[in-house]
Amino acid sequence: MGRPSKKAPASLARNARTLGGNVRRLRQLAELSQEELAKAADLRQALISEIERGEANPRLESLTKIADALKVRLTDLFDHDP
Repeated sequence: MGRPSKKAPASLARNARTLGGNVRRLRQLAELSQEELAKAADLRQALISEIERGEANPRLESLTKIADALKVRLTDLFDHDP
């Protein structure tokens, strides 16, 4: 018996890329910079950047703040067919 793998499943990476791409697209449609979105969502700009690059594993609270700041539904952040 070995140790459980700490490598994230491929679906997690794919979902992180989808989330990041959607946050970037929606932010740009709203004509906001990362800094402006971060301020509106009361989050760090670095977190917005990490999410957009698919490198963060954000909490539901953070995602809700982002959706609210972008004036979209939370589910819009995960839409595979924007």
